[in-house]
Amino acid sequence: MLKRELLHIYGPFSIYSYGLAIAIGLLVLLKLIKQHPQFTKLKLQDHFATIVIASIVTGITGGRLLYALTEPDALDSFTHFFAYWEGGFSILGCIIAISLMLPLLLKHLHIPVLPFLDLVAIYAPLLQAISRIGCLCAGCCYGTPTAAWWAVWYTDLQSVAPLHVYIHPTQLYSSVLLFIIFLLQYFVLQHIFKKPGLLFASYLLCVATERFVVDFWRADRTFFTSPAFTYFSVNQWVALGIIATTCAAFLFINRKK
Repeated sequence: MLKRELLHIYGPFSIYSYGLAIAIGLLVLLKLIKQHPQFTKLKLQDHFATIVIASIVTGITGGRLLYALTEPDALDSFTHFFAYWEGGFSILGCIIAISLMLPLLLKHLHIPVLPFLDLVAIYAPLLQAISRIGCLCAGCCYGTPTAAWWAVWYTDLQSVAPLHVYIHPTQLYSSVLLFIIFLLQYFVLQHIFKKPGLLFASYLLCVATERFVVDFWRADRTFFTSPAFTYFSVNQWVALGIIATTCAAFLFINRKK
C-alpha cells in the first residue's frame, strides 16, 4: 500500500516516504560522484562536504520558495514556510537555486565551475528518479483521473492525493523519464560532449522538458490569472524559461572555441 508516513517518531517528527527516498537518492548520488575519475581530477576531496551542505540548504530553500510562489494558498503563515515535514516542494526551484549558487561557491573555492556542473549533471537525474518514488508513496504531484489499467488508487488518509479514485501515476512517469535521462547522460552524452558545460546544459534541457510534458497529466497544476498564460501551468512556463535559456547557453558553449 502507498503510504506517506512510514514511522512516527515523536510529535511532528516522522520518517516519511518522500524524505527517505530523497535521502537514498542523495547517498547514491554522492557515492557515484566520488567514484567518478573527475572527482580526483577536480581535487574535490577537501571541499566536497562544504559543497554538499551548501547545495542541500540552497536546494531546500529554493524548492520551498518556488512552491510558495506557485502555490500561495498552500502556506498560510511565514513560519509554515519552514515546516518542511508537512510537504510542499518544487524541484524546478531546487534546480534553479543550486544552479545560481554553485558557480559562486565554486569560484570561491577555486574549483572549475563547468567541469563540476557536468559531473553533477550525470547523476542528478538518478537522484530525481529515486525521489519521485517517494512522491508516488506520499501522493504528492498526483495525476488526473483515468481509467487506464496502470492507474493508482490511494487509501492512506495522510495521502496528499485524492482517495479512492483511479488517477495517473504521474510520479512514476517522471521517475521513468528521469531514469532514461540518467542513462542517456551516463552512457552516451558524457562520452560525446567534450566542451565543458554541454553536459550540464543537456541535463537542464532534458529535466525541464520532462516536467513540461508530464505536467499535462498532473492534477495539482496552478495557472496565472492572465488569459494569455492560462494554456500552460505556472511550472510549465518556468520549464519553458529554463528550456529557452539552456538552448541559448548550449549554442553559446558549442560555438565557443
